[in-house]
Amino acid sequence: MEKNAACKPAAHRQIIGRRLRLPLVSALCAACFLLLYWFHFLRRSDIVFTHFFYIPIVLGALWWDWRGYAVALVLALSLVVTHLLGGMEEALWPDLARCASFLMVGAAVAYLSRRQRILRGEIAARARELEEAVERRTRQLHEKNRELEAYAHTISHDLTAPLVVIQGYVELLQEKGRESLGEEGMAYLQSIEKAAERMRRMTRSLLDYARAGTAGGVETADAGEVLGEVLAERSLDLERGGVKVEVAEGLPRVRANPDRLQQVFANLLDNALKYGGDNPHPRIAVGWRPEGGMACFSFHDNGTGIDEGDLAEVFQPFRRLSNRSEPGLGIGLSTVKRLVEGWGGRVWAESSPGEGSTFYFTAPLCEAVEGVEE
Repeated sequence: MEKNAACKPAAHRQIIGRRLRLPLVSALCAACFLLLYWFHFLRRSDIVFTHFFYIPIVLGALWWDWRGYAVALVLALSLVVTHLLGGMEEALWPDLARCASFLMVGAAVAYLSRRQRILRGEIAARARELEEAVERRTRQLHEKNRELEAYAHTISHDLTAPLVVIQGYVELLQEKGRESLGEEGMAYLQSIEKAAERMRRMTRSLLDYARAGTAGGVETADAGEVLGEVLAERSLDLERGGVKVEVAEGLPRVRANPDRLQQVFANLLDNALKYGGDNPHPRIAVGWRPEGGMACFSFHDNGTGIDEGDLAEVFQPFRRLSNRSEPGLGIGLSTVKRLVEGWGGRVWAESSPGEGSTFYFTAPLCEAVEGVEE
């Protein structure tokens, strides 16, 4: 609606301009006829400043291409006829040369105007085709995303339901069959329970990755509150690992889905915890800085770091670095990438082996930050 309202004044001006073209050219032609009458009939002398005649000739050919060429023909014919009827002593050939120049200029402008109209039509047609192709591909992409999400939901449900049954029977056997199974049987049950739990986590990770590529709507989120919720959920893991978390003050509000922003923070925090290495004093620093209309967040850890050659692969799905032995599918960071790109941001990493890693991502700011020049 806003786009159509903005286009109406421009279209109205174009209509008014088209309506004024014929009166303007007619007035200029009338002025030319007055000059012919004044000089050829009243003064019986040649017109020295016939360059004035080019104005209606060029405008007519420019606005109506070959139909406007009639202006050049009429003025050229009028110049010759009035010269002959005026009974002037001057030779006719200068006016014939001027008439030839009128006709050539009118023909050139009319040709160029016609070519311009054709090219504009071709460009407009190409633009419409491109818009239709983009809309068609966008619809196809949305349909594929919906199909992917539906597929992920189905797979998640079909895999989770048997796992719940398996875990239930394992717990029942652990409670009632402890004496009959013995230590060896209980160890088998614990292995089954761990395998089921690992498969449940893998199923949930696949579902999160599938959902990350779908549209989340335009919402606002307080990055400080969202990060606080994530840190509260991971408080036991942080205490158990002795990890010190430093958070910069004044984390801004951004235009992003709060649940998806929470997932980004959680995945980056889990990644920092997972690859903390053997550092006796693990530390995670969360900061941010404005970049134009975007907020650039950073997650820095002092863990093992990543080789420079592996940085390009850390955001690829199902790619795990060869020197990593931690469990997982390797889609945590690729999920972060899909989520960040979903709200129009970008994500990247900087790291060196033994010096830790820093992961960056951007999100649109809700409003300008006071005291900061964009």
